[in-house]
Amino acid sequence: MEALRRNVQPSVRPGDNPLGTLRVLAPEGALPQAADRLDPGLPLYADETLLRVSRLNLDSASLRQLRRSCGEDPGGVAAEVLRIVRERGKMQNPVTGSGGMLLGEVVELGPRAPARFHPGDRVASLVSLTLTPLHLEKILQVRLDSGQIAVEGHAVLFASSPAVRMPEDLPEPAALAALDVCGAPAWFRRIAGAGDRVLILGAGKSGVLCAYAAVQSLAPSSLSLWATDVSEPALARAAALGVFARTLRADAQRPLDFLEALRAAGAPQFDLVVNACNAPETETAAILAARPGGKVLFFNMATRFSRAVLSAEGVGRDVELIMGNGYAEGHAEDTLDLLRRHAALREFFQG
Repeated sequence: MEALRRNVQPSVRPGDNPLGTLRVLAPEGALPQAADRLDPGLPLYADETLLRVSRLNLDSASLRQLRRSCGEDPGGVAAEVLRIVRERGKMQNPVTGSGGMLLGEVVELGPRAPARFHPGDRVASLVSLTLTPLHLEKILQVRLDSGQIAVEGHAVLFASSPAVRMPEDLPEPAALAALDVCGAPAWFRRIAGAGDRVLILGAGKSGVLCAYAAVQSLAPSSLSLWATDVSEPALARAAALGVFARTLRADAQRPLDFLEALRAAGAPQFDLVVNACNAPETETAAILAARPGGKVLFFNMATRFSRAVLSAEGVGRDVELIMGNGYAEGHAEDTLDLLRRHAALREFFQG
């Protein structure tokens, strides 16, 4: 931390930068998420916060793509992440368009930065790496199983960037992994109703958090909760949690085969379908699984809006399509509370 502090010029750049637009290098007029390149350099603007970054947590869609393109080689993934960050000034996978989030320690606050943290606080960003100015000196370790990458570098939080102080009573890797997808259970609670028949596509982090939110928020005695995935190990881990009425191997990238697998298993038409996959081209399967008049919540960073709406039109299915937002008021604390209440869930996220 001292070395980083020595590199921070004592003055700040003139003006405030609440939405990060002053760090956009290209194209002109873009917001940071849509920008091709950001400036992660120092000094800070007056309302920014500087973090020394120790860990990145890649989102599931980006991790899946990087693992495949790099042949499951941690060194290859590390090199690709370094290349992306050095070229773009942020971690935004050029194939999936997604990023993840980070863990860091507060080093400096601009004189008009929000008074939410103090130097030395360990914080997790609750805003995507796709809009976070990031500079990496080196990558120390890549965990392909979890998508967590140990790094040395720094990042800048804007005044508008949500972030949370890391809890001291939970294992850090588990808390970080859960915070990465904490928007999923918050949005699930908003739209799920008592007695709903619920199908979750994807037995990973987002899907499992939604399942625990269902058990906690809805009447368990009337809840019909199913999960599908293409991975037998993922289904086995999910089934062992004891929160799903049924787990089923089915490939959502093959919608007709997916629908036939549900029918063969005696599945109902679902009131609510949550697409928590990490793969593209799963929109149609989710829509076909919902009953007419039902709801489909997309919490999958590989979702394409055009494919979803045109698929619903093409199969003549009158369903409500909802794009999940990674931010919701109180979502971080609600998710951490789920981890505190359920030991099996903590173990699941700890890997």
